[in-house]
Amino acid sequence: MKLKLPKNPHKGIKVYCHRCKRDNPTCNHYDIHRYKVKIHVIGGEGKKRTKVLNSKKYNDAVKEAIDFENEIKASNYEKIIVKEEGNDYSVLDAVIQYQRYLSGQHKYVHKIKRVSPEYQKECMRYCKFFLDSLKEVRNLVDTRIIEVNQNDVARFYLWAENHYGAKSFNKCMSALKAFFAFLIDVEEIVMKNQFAVYESKSVVMKDVTALTKEEFQGIIDSIGVVSPFQILGGRGERKNMYKSYLVQGFKLFLLTGGRREDVVELRWCNMFATIEGVRFFKIANKKVNRIRKTGEYNKYMPINDDLFELLLEMGYETKKNTDDYILFPERNVKAKTIMDALSKSFSHYVKESGVEKNVSLKNLRKTYITWMHRAIGKNTGLLTSHSGEKVLKDHYIDSTVLTALEEATLRIRVFG
Repeated sequence: MKLKLPKNPHKGIKVYCHRCKRDNPTCNHYDIHRYKVKIHVIGGEGKKRTKVLNSKKYNDAVKEAIDFENEIKASNYEKIIVKEEGNDYSVLDAVIQYQRYLSGQHKYVHKIKRVSPEYQKECMRYCKFFLDSLKEVRNLVDTRIIEVNQNDVARFYLWAENHYGAKSFNKCMSALKAFFAFLIDVEEIVMKNQFAVYESKSVVMKDVTALTKEEFQGIIDSIGVVSPFQILGGRGERKNMYKSYLVQGFKLFLLTGGRREDVVELRWCNMFATIEGVRFFKIANKKVNRIRKTGEYNKYMPINDDLFELLLEMGYETKKNTDDYILFPERNVKAKTIMDALSKSFSHYVKESGVEKNVSLKNLRKTYITWMHRAIGKNTGLLTSHSGEKVLKDHYIDSTVLTALEEATLRIRVFG
């Protein structure tokens, strides 16, 4: 909502922008505009006392301005310390500032941390749920973020308990704790972190579930045989889960053990070979690079006999060294769309093929790692990026990684 002044505004009232630090700004930062009042100090040789007002409603702001003027007059203009440009936000504005911070558009650029778009969406989703809970009892525009108290936390805690399992509940509460930590540490608002102390839920660790050769083959064989249509809940809508790249995609997931973005964005030019002829994929370790704010970390996927046979079927002889994607090279959709299609379609065909295990696409990675560990034991983490991370130069492979890579290539065969 854009703040406006009437033709004859109350004396001393301006519109102020927290970002531009200007009165009556011409910018479009409407969400952080506030009314501000300037009071001239009588006999003070041009000195002024100012205050950024809380209300975004003009009439209420005028009342605040009058109260402020009466208060400083009663104190002879000296006893009240007013912070003109302090980071004092309403609840709604505080969330908006956090969104800017997560997206890398915050004014304190030196404090910004790089996070993935998925993480941004997740944090904003939990913040939105908190706002939904809060607006049942408070006005989000008029309530200052420093006014949030333990009763508000308790109300949201009960809501989260009724909507989430243990793992998601803990993520939700942790996200709100991080939000308030941002306000304290980055915005430097003097307040308590109301989410600092809470009872987290105990998460029961599930057994790692790997697929057998027969189960995986059953899923592959069901594609093109069973009904590709899935009935969506509630509306009875039917969605076709079949895609032309499913068989090759599922096999690539199983034989590389890669994460979704690794497999979908894999290119033929990512293939390398050692002097001894050991083939592997060298790709950027996006997760580690994002966390450490660098582009120097890589990870390696050994190309064993199983995987190389699949690559031959997919056109290795004509495609090698090209910049084409290995999976679905003629794509006209975003990589994220392909990832989601693979995940949802895998779950559909698991169900339709009669596999009774509760598995999803990520269980193919678990199956691969299970067989890798059987082959090379303690060196498994060097190739799965779970341990042993080292800074690697562009065309240099650490000897420990190379040893594990060669051993994996020579010995790993998924399903034995």
